[in-house]
Amino acid sequence: MAKKTAKSLAQHRLKQSLKKRARDKVRHKAKSTSVVTENAIQHQILHEFGNAQNFMRNILHLSRLMREDADLKALRFDADKVYSYFDLTQDRAALADVYAQAEETAAFSEEYEEFWRGKKRLILKDLVTKEFAEHCGKVFKKLVVTKKGFKKDFRAVLAGNLLVQSHSVALSPSEAPLEDNNLWELVLLATIKENQRPLPEPAPAESATEPLPPA
Repeated sequence: MAKKTAKSLAQHRLKQSLKKRARDKVRHKAKSTSVVTENAIQHQILHEFGNAQNFMRNILHLSRLMREDADLKALRFDADKVYSYFDLTQDRAALADVYAQAEETAAFSEEYEEFWRGKKRLILKDLVTKEFAEHCGKVFKKLVVTKKGFKKDFRAVLAGNLLVQSHSVALSPSEAPLEDNNLWELVLLATIKENQRPLPEPAPAESATEPLPPA
């Protein structure tokens, strides 16, 4: 009887220990959710879209939806704040390039890649606020449901929803740089293209020949 009691007591202690370990694991996971979930989202993107090319195809369709769907048309930054980061004279060529892009373009031109990467890093850190990201999350969660019967639209908004999640769970800016997030780039592009500013005339090209000396 004593052996049975001791065995029961040992089993009880083991169960209590396992429960405590499980609780500690949950607490630890809660503290490091960003890392775990970020990895899970990357796997989900690959699972849903197969490869980066398919994913970008859906981002391209999302860029079209952002001009057509009422909910997505409302996802824009404050245009005056965006343009406060530009010198219209100095940055004229890069802005003119954006204004001239075909409507379906879902990224900045490679010709000005370094310029826009720096600008995105500067602008997005101030405009992609917690509130803005949360609002985007609500919009995409709604659209994932309402677009379910429309395959192309559904996969496009699913891509957008995953990008919002990827941002929301990032542990640090270095883990998920804002300038690398296709959704924030789409919002920035749409904001600039829909709120074009008059640009100064380009400076005249300098003469290729040296002026003649006075007689």
